[in-house]
Amino acid sequence: MTPSIAVFGEILWDILPQGNRIGGAPANLAMHVHDGGFETRLISAVGTDDFGWGIRQTLSKREFYQQFINIDSAHPTGTVDVIVNTHGAAKYHIHKDVAWDYIPCLPQALDYVHRVDAFCFGTLAQRSTVSRETLQTFLNNVRRDSIRLLDINLRKPFFSEEVIKNSLYYATHLKLNNEELSEIALVHGVGFDEESLAINVLFDQYPLLNTILLTYGPKGADVITRDEQFHIPAPDVHRIVDTVGAGDAFTAGYLMAILKGKSPLGAAAAASQLAARVCGVAGAWLPQTEKFYV
Repeated sequence: MTPSIAVFGEILWDILPQGNRIGGAPANLAMHVHDGGFETRLISAVGTDDFGWGIRQTLSKREFYQQFINIDSAHPTGTVDVIVNTHGAAKYHIHKDVAWDYIPCLPQALDYVHRVDAFCFGTLAQRSTVSRETLQTFLNNVRRDSIRLLDINLRKPFFSEEVIKNSLYYATHLKLNNEELSEIALVHGVGFDEESLAINVLFDQYPLLNTILLTYGPKGADVITRDEQFHIPAPDVHRIVDTVGAGDAFTAGYLMAILKGKSPLGAAAAASQLAARVCGVAGAWLPQTEKFYV
């Protein structure tokens, strides 16, 4: 049976120097696992504006299931201004009070979440009360043996200690980068440069947590479980177009491989390959003709 995955959070437009691209960490993850042949549902919201229409049209062309993407007539579709430097690294200006800040708790989505093999969520969509409360309802209804993957995705000023700790309480898998680990360390009373101690504190305080994916951009990633830790170097990329969505691709590759029964080491290798592929294209998604299977 094909594994099923539900992803909660933002779908939006990245406004890039070379043109607009659909993005948002949850949407990027959802598209990668969809393209990889997994049953995928994104729980989000778009407006009735041209940006919202563009998202719906694009998802239709890619045969992506949209039943749980609410159409919000009161708020615009989300947008993010993306500034890419000469090294390909991106910075983001995320606009507020948009449709994905008001994701409703649709009964059919709640029923679906209760049955999935993996439920993925982040912290950014929790910046608003409405979406945060909707997510809380979903988290309380996920099947006990499902993977609950948290992409911590700390974007200042859109997070709080309460959101971080509550999200970690539910997570079985945590994906974050080294800068985000420093923030989480401080929240838990650990020095920002005490990486190993911070990892131990997370495993001690959150009993459901069993795997941490710690990314370092071009320096690769660490996969840390309660029993082992190993480093995966980043593959060579012939030409980096931009790094938008590379971390989301890593998360997607790892999740797909784990659901296919691969070991953490094998899953990390697959994740690294997908992230490298994404760095070689503009925006966060591979072209529809370029599939990636684990």
